[in-house]
Amino acid sequence: MPRFAFLLVMYCLARPVSAQKQICITIDDLPTVSRVYQTAGGRDTLTQHLLSHLTLHRVPAVGFVIGNRLLTESRVDSSQIRLLNRWLDAGMELGNHTFAHKDYNDVSTTIYQQDVLGGETLLKPLLQKRVQSLRYFRHPFLHRGNTPGKCDSLSRFLISRGYEEAAVSVDNGDYLFSAAYDRALLQHNPTLAASVGRQYVDYMMACIHYYEAQADSLFRRPIPHILLTHANTINSVYLGELLTRLAAEGFAFISLKQAQQDPAYRSTDTFVGKAGISWLHRWALTQGKKGSFFKGEPEVPEVVQALASGR
Repeated sequence: MPRFAFLLVMYCLARPVSAQKQICITIDDLPTVSRVYQTAGGRDTLTQHLLSHLTLHRVPAVGFVIGNRLLTESRVDSSQIRLLNRWLDAGMELGNHTFAHKDYNDVSTTIYQQDVLGGETLLKPLLQKRVQSLRYFRHPFLHRGNTPGKCDSLSRFLISRGYEEAAVSVDNGDYLFSAAYDRALLQHNPTLAASVGRQYVDYMMACIHYYEAQADSLFRRPIPHILLTHANTINSVYLGELLTRLAAEGFAFISLKQAQQDPAYRSTDTFVGKAGISWLHRWALTQGKKGSFFKGEPEVPEVVQALASGR
């Protein structure tokens, strides 16, 4: 081999290979959460739209189920169970988001543990029929305990039930955008709805960029991210555009298992408080980071907040 060619090969081999960016998509509040799609047929439409976005982009998502949404007038609603089967048929995983989405800040550990168990009642048998296990738990409002005792008790309880807590690195206000989007549609204002949708995708990308920078500052390297979203109206329409943008920026879509295998997700977390925050911020606070570290988090535009609340 000529000397120049040999040196060129050695140079290429010696160069550091930049790791591909990775992100896991998690979707809370299954089967659906929408003021627009209120009928069984509408909820089915929303679900099919969400799943079409995920399957088109080959996203191995996890959906977190609220147990009492599988009931109508205290009876099992077969149409809601059918929606969960659609998720499983599409190759997605399902996790427990409690039975009644109770806020751990407002109830005792005993009551909250019963809410966790209630979330298993219909979900576990559904998964067992497919020889699958229920392995992930997502905290409502991302609240893990507002006292040290409650934090510790819940952690030990979840371990005893065989759960792995589903972290969130990219927190956001997608629910506010969806509330605004729903209101625009119910007002028969498609122009306003489209404006909210465009702002939504830009906002979500800004959140992802912000938390990428936070991870780089905290760990001095990129980490696999875990994005929080909801099974809502706006994602049934705009999730595909968001996934397209992410893919264009070089993100690979990975499973929750893959994401949480990164050592970052084993970082010490001693945060105790009422706030439901990103795990990145929990770790940062544990490490003693101060206010300046957290600056720059994207905010939901005031016009969107006003529309969401009906102001």
